[in-house]
Amino acid sequence: MSSTLEHLFRHNRWANRLMLEACRGLSEADLDATVAGTYGSIRDTITHLVRAESGYTFRLNDRPRIFGREEPYPGVDRALEVLSQTGEALEEVARNDDLMRSVEIVTDEGTEHYPAFVIALQAINHATDHRSHIATILTQLGHQPPEIDLWSYNEAGLSRT
Repeated sequence: MSSTLEHLFRHNRWANRLMLEACRGLSEADLDATVAGTYGSIRDTITHLVRAESGYTFRLNDRPRIFGREEPYPGVDRALEVLSQTGEALEEVARNDDLMRSVEIVTDEGTEHYPAFVIALQAINHATDHRSHIATILTQLGHQPPEIDLWSYNEAGLSRT
């Protein structure tokens, strides 16, 4: 039986894939489009999402980053590849990790410690927020974003595994 957190990560990977697939074939102008209240352009948001999820898996799995903090926009295909790998890694964390353990995060401001579950839940919250930004921009451009809520995940049969 899968844990709730594992299901949330599985949904996260599925939703990332559907949202990025909806961006496949967009024009350069569409990729550069933004609207007020979003992170930035679709291109910048995809790059940010990929960098962040790579960082979360780096922190939780202590593995090398799959996508660097300074790498440029990867394109939809490469972003899908990275998010598939990070998604699998996050599901593995949900299955096998002690989420109460402390994780050290070193920044320019110093070192902080967080429970692993905070980083895990932040990964889900962060991706949800930025997928919403992309969906908002797509809608404003006249494109129909995919249905990626948990009802749709369940209807796709993915909650039964």
